[in-house]
Amino acid sequence: MPKTGHYVKEGDTPIKFRSIRSRLIQFMLLATTIPLLLSISITYIHTKETIKEQALEENRHLIFQGKTNVSNYLDNINKASLVVYNDANFLRNLRKIPDDYRAVAEVFTLLQNIQNTVGGIERIYLHASQSNQSTLVTPATFPKREFRPVPYVSTVPYEKFTTAIEPTHNSHDYGFPPSPTSYTKRKVFTFHRTITNIPSEKVLGVLAIDVRLDSVAAICEQLFNKKNEQLVVVDRDGNVIYSGRDEQIGQKLQDQAVLDHIRQNDSGYFEMNGAMHVYEKLQTPYTDWTIVKRIPNATLYERATQLTKINTAIAVIALLVIIFGTLFISVRITEPIKRLTSYMNRIQSGQLNVDIDWNSRDETGIMFSRFRQMMDTINNLILREYKLELANKTNQLKALQAQINPHFLYNTLQSIGTLALHHNVPRIYALLSSLAKIMRYSMNKGDALVTLREEAEHARLYLDLQKERFGDQLEFSIRLEPDTLGVPMPKMILQPLVENFFKHGMDNLKDGRGRVDIMSRMNPDGVLTIVIENNGESIPPDLLKRLASELERQQSGAQAEWSDEYGIGLHNVTMRLQLYNEHGSELHIENIEPQGVRITAQIHTKATQTKENEES
Repeated sequence: MPKTGHYVKEGDTPIKFRSIRSRLIQFMLLATTIPLLLSISITYIHTKETIKEQALEENRHLIFQGKTNVSNYLDNINKASLVVYNDANFLRNLRKIPDDYRAVAEVFTLLQNIQNTVGGIERIYLHASQSNQSTLVTPATFPKREFRPVPYVSTVPYEKFTTAIEPTHNSHDYGFPPSPTSYTKRKVFTFHRTITNIPSEKVLGVLAIDVRLDSVAAICEQLFNKKNEQLVVVDRDGNVIYSGRDEQIGQKLQDQAVLDHIRQNDSGYFEMNGAMHVYEKLQTPYTDWTIVKRIPNATLYERATQLTKINTAIAVIALLVIIFGTLFISVRITEPIKRLTSYMNRIQSGQLNVDIDWNSRDETGIMFSRFRQMMDTINNLILREYKLELANKTNQLKALQAQINPHFLYNTLQSIGTLALHHNVPRIYALLSSLAKIMRYSMNKGDALVTLREEAEHARLYLDLQKERFGDQLEFSIRLEPDTLGVPMPKMILQPLVENFFKHGMDNLKDGRGRVDIMSRMNPDGVLTIVIENNGESIPPDLLKRLASELERQQSGAQAEWSDEYGIGLHNVTMRLQLYNEHGSELHIENIEPQGVRITAQIHTKATQTKENEES
């Protein structure tokens, strides 16, 4: 059958995808989109790497400078604590009896000098081992002194070190009665020094200097932006000395992966959890701290992202201009071709006196002019008799075409479905596709036997169409055992049985919602059992009894008398089962409680396989 108009055979690509306009648009889009996307991608990657290198270099210098400033501050505290060795009287005063008030005053004075030497010192605690005297000096109160046989418990772990720093903790008064100016919730770190009788190693006392975090915080806050970056200072054990988050100060750093990284080298960077981490170790004889700065990728690559957005916006604008320009040019090129095709279709249908109208001074105008002259010549050469004969033949052809070929209808449904898909109506496409598949399945007379999978798919398509009709008033399920899917069976068994529900059972639903369930199983004796259940109106007992009697008569080979509409479908199904299965396949029908009908079909698979082999 020749193609006419927009007729598309099954499997052909729709004409709009093969048109000059479509190809021109596709070419222009590819020719512009691919280079633009490559340019944007390369620019983004290059900019990202450049910004990353610059940011890393800047932050490494910044962290190094911060490390230097913190180190200098700690060195000042260390130097201030060394005054105990520079004052020759101080070591002698530690060994004197507590009642020597002059010695006590000199000790007080030296401790106050240490306190005034370096800013940020909260309090100083001194314990003399020989005189068993503990002394506490604070800026806001008078010095305190009392007898203690051992130093305060927090200083004991550091007696074995010459110098050491205790991690950040809450401030306390070293066991002395608190004063009104005590700030027990203030965070401090403590510089510990063990005082020995040089050159011997005999311990004369311990010195503990509490230092507020103000100075360290002031240094660290210059190294990061609190809004979108993080910075922590941790010791070798993972204790947080300082953090931009107050709740972390004095706690263990929970991110073990970060600790594992910073223990490997003295400085460097690494990427983890969507952020860049830059770190620098601060190592002195009395501490081993590490400054770690976390920069989220969103912050690190912010400029690259902004540049990419700008490039993308420019690319989209350029693409839109190209699309509209291409559409305009393609319309100017293809519109004359479409118009000429329309004239040709009308001429092909027998309308030889077509009024060809196209006024243009370009090549298309010349083409239409020559085509018009050609048609005038043809009309003048054709005699009246030939025109009458042609008209007669045309009428005969139209009469033949009026007998619509089912395959043409199937192809037409496919074309309409494709058009619905192009107009973003996928549901219409799905319904038309289901209807086309049902028609094709029904029209295919060559396959008398099909598999249960094919038969169930045909029933599912039918139920899908009914679902579109009834909406939420209908539910269905198809549960087939895997070993039954490939079993051969006669065609058109399930759909007529399901259709009975919509003919007789949907009128008086108990709760207004209909349900159909299809199930299958394979019995050990090789019998395929298919069960179809619905919750529709039950069959009246007298009618059910008559239907069961007619089924039994027909399945036993006797002549059955089917008179009502309900029984016609059962009659047709039973006839198919008998035609393709002579081993006594059966069909049973019964009511189920509280409402509904169950139809059970039992098919001997050996019989259907034998029949299939004979036909092949």
